Amino acid sequence: MEVLRTKTAIEKLQLRIEEVMEVVEKSKERREALLKKIEEVKAEIERHREMVEECRGKAKKAEERLNLVKKAEEYRALLKEKAKQEDCAIKLGESLKKLEEELRALEREKEDRKPLKELAELEEELSDMRYSQSRLRGRLEELERELESLRSEVGGDFLQEYERLKRKHGLPIALPIDAFGACGSCGTKLPSALYSRLVSGEVVVCPSCGRLVYYEEAV
Repeated sequence: MEVLRTKTAIEKLQLRIEEVMEVVEKSKERREALLKKIEEVKAEIERHREMVEECRGKAKKAEERLNLVKKAEEYRALLKEKAKQEDCAIKLGESLKKLEEELRALEREKEDRKPLKELAELEEELSDMRYSQSRLRGRLEELERELESLRSEVGGDFLQEYERLKRKHGLPIALPIDAFGACGSCGTKLPSALYSRLVSGEVVVCPSCGRLVYYEEAV
């Protein structure tokens, strides 16, 4: 029974470890995605600033050339070009402001300590569970060696009968009767004759479920 309980505990721990690992991995992925996004926005801000300067430069050149042209057609073309480049600079400037606002929001999210604290707590929990699991595995090895030693000591027909009952009923195959003289597994009240044998120290078979029952004095 202790082997079974220990194996079950190890399996439950493994499931929890896998759950926590998945949460940790997703948390790290979100963090990496955030940092990547910040770098992308910074690069886009830089690109926008360069384009704004380029548009302003072109608008300035168009304005300078206005005083040099003599033909009305060329003058109108330069005015149009100047207005186009100024409009380009204004629109890019508005887009730049939005990018800068986005960057500030991302930086605030980056500086938020709560997700980092939660991640650290999860990683600490993982460490504790792995340590517990390691101890349980060591205990399981001890129990299995002890169990094998007991099997070799018992041997023969008794061990065969034990294995037969275990295959048929599962564990436990032997239980104490309750305070009312009933089987500890199925709850069937045992006949007086069987109860008397139990009180005298015998181990008997429950006539209802087939498991072994015994008498245990209340402490």
